[in-house]
Amino acid sequence: MLDKLREQKQEREISARFVVLAVIFWILTVSWIVVIFQLSSDTAEESSEFSHTILDYINELFSTNIQDDSILRMVGHSAEYALLTLLSFLALSSTNKISSKTSYAESPVKLLRSDNEMNIIFTLWFTVLNAIFDEYHQLFVIGRDGSIIDVLIDLIGIVLVLVIIRIAFSIYIRTKGRTEIVYT
Repeated sequence: MLDKLREQKQEREISARFVVLAVIFWILTVSWIVVIFQLSSDTAEESSEFSHTILDYINELFSTNIQDDSILRMVGHSAEYALLTLLSFLALSSTNKISSKTSYAESPVKLLRSDNEMNIIFTLWFTVLNAIFDEYHQLFVIGRDGSIIDVLIDLIGIVLVLVIIRIAFSIYIRTKGRTEIVYT
């Protein structure tokens, strides 16, 4: 009987559901970072060819005749980092929920007001650092260059997703009749 109670207590301390979710989301996050790295490893010619292939497909699909791929490239930059932001937020959020003993809620020092804010700030730093590293990496690829403008374009996708996450979270807790747990 005592062993059964100890097992039940340990089950409550570590959530198997969130362990599985965290592993899945971290695998997806790292995989997407690898995809971004591979796309950044293409030479300027290969990258341009890829953009024109997508542009040709879009032109065919929508019966248009767009020749300039600059807007497509900007949307692509924002979209790839929007997806990275979503995946990394879900990975960080799941990781924080694995154990109530190791979550941000149990930290003696609270620099942020809530768990959701902590996940958003960490996701912001994680994705912005990836965007900076990606542009730095491109400095060493033939025909490519690193650009702070590209990091700012990536930041558009990052911030857009984080704002959507924050709004969705606020709507979710209100529909459940709860309030956000705020640390003061």
